[in-house]
Amino acid sequence: MNVLSVKGLTHVYGQGTSSEAVALNNCSFDIEKGELVAIIGHTGSGKSTLIQHFNGLLKPSKGQILLNGKDINENKQTVVESRFKVGLCFQYPEYQLFEETVRRDIAFGPKNMKLSEEEINRRVLKCIEYVGLDESYLEKSPFDLSGGEKRRVAIAGVMAMEPEILVLDEPTAGLDPQGRDTVFELIKEYRRKTGSTVIIVSHSMEDVARLATKALVMNKGEVAMYGTIDEVYSRADELVTMGLNVPQITRIFMELKKAGLPINGNIYTVEQGVEEIIRLQKEGYSL
Repeated sequence: MNVLSVKGLTHVYGQGTSSEAVALNNCSFDIEKGELVAIIGHTGSGKSTLIQHFNGLLKPSKGQILLNGKDINENKQTVVESRFKVGLCFQYPEYQLFEETVRRDIAFGPKNMKLSEEEINRRVLKCIEYVGLDESYLEKSPFDLSGGEKRRVAIAGVMAMEPEILVLDEPTAGLDPQGRDTVFELIKEYRRKTGSTVIIVSHSMEDVARLATKALVMNKGEVAMYGTIDEVYSRADELVTMGLNVPQITRIFMELKKAGLPINGNIYTVEQGVEEIIRLQKEGYSL
């Protein structure tokens, strides 16, 4: 079942002016309920413009955004509804923190949904747990937290609205390796517990391979590729021409396969590479 469908989406900035620029051109694709889809592409490919259409922050110049089969831009009410059903977390979301306490920041979205205090509190407690922080953080000022902790609080604030679709724009930007791993784990755990659809914008091809079920490649405002990780990453030469690249570990194992070694499938992460090397050594192959 498709939870989100993009139909012939075109977006033109400054339409009808001398500075007119086509940011998206006739983009179409479907995302099924429960999928984790990564949107990748070089700077200026249209990724950020695309995701701002998912909950009506931007209105299409042409085309439609369908949420559970319904056009979100049908009227003002459908736009408002889409803001709660599609939770959008921008890059560096910690810059959007503004309340006096962590509790109030996480509760901000649910309060705007006119929920009861009991339901708001339930969501706050659940979401602080989702992001791996204990309840002692709730009365702290968000500005006293570390960068990684601020990021988690900001993501918890979006999760607290319990959106059908969670959209994260470069969720690990600026974090150290440990912080990145923590955020990735909380995203996977959130999806496992809620069954929600998750969309991630990322420039890291290895991170995409670790997390996503599908990858959507944007190039010059158009959908250049869309499919499983295997389907997309197997087109490595085309990705390079778009300013992207498959992970270095993938290229190494592609060369090993060309050299005659019986490599199982495609390798996209270091962890997969280590497992494959161990398997080959057990079978008597020398690397």
